[in-house]
Amino acid sequence: MHNGRLFTIVGGIFGLIGLVLLCVGIALAASTASFLGSAERTDGTVVSLIARTTTTRGSDGHARSGTSYYPTVEFAVGGRRYTFVSSTGGNPPSHKEGESVPVAYDPDDPSDARIASFGSAFLAPLIVGGLGAVFTPIGAVLFVKGRRIARLRAWLREQGRPVWAEIEHVGRDFTVRVTNRHPYVVHATWQDERTGRTYTATSDHLRDDPGPRLRGQTRVRVLYDAADPSRNLVDLDARPSLP
Repeated sequence: MHNGRLFTIVGGIFGLIGLVLLCVGIALAASTASFLGSAERTDGTVVSLIARTTTTRGSDGHARSGTSYYPTVEFAVGGRRYTFVSSTGGNPPSHKEGESVPVAYDPDDPSDARIASFGSAFLAPLIVGGLGAVFTPIGAVLFVKGRRIARLRAWLREQGRPVWAEIEHVGRDFTVRVTNRHPYVVHATWQDERTGRTYTATSDHLRDDPGPRLRGQTRVRVLYDAADPSRNLVDLDARPSLP
């Protein structure tokens, strides 16, 4: 059984980030809707596209660059011309030079303007809110799973049936990565006296190699649920009593 603490921590972080993103997305959407509700409308023209390149570093350590194109829009109010750069860009560009676009502007300050199409106005709130809608349930599921594992571990320590299981394998678990490393695990097997079935218990993921502290030891203590032996816990701190 794996330690539920990791699930709880990761779930809490994901859930918190998700809630923050949801709140930010809702606030952005409300602010945009409020602006559009009081803004005046006119037509503008895309006069140029500004290329902005951003560089990110992936989990593999490699840098990746991406370029987005932001339209510069020109429009006229009361015989005076105004220009603004849209806060929404894309690749491929969502607009092209010379294209006519709807513009919403603040009648008290026409320099405060934006493209009035739904995609341009609400793209940022949709992206931020969408990420929040994804992160929040993932975080909730991981958090609940972590708490259930923690409760099961506590129950097994208090009421689990003990057995000394034979160590079958000590080594790295190459199926997962923790902090970019394959953790160590201990596998141990035992036979249920009532059913004769053989069960395997897997320890928590371990940062350090447990081999040195288990040197000369052929068995480890396992606590399991008698009604369901697959629910078990490897207790690496226990030592077999000397004969």
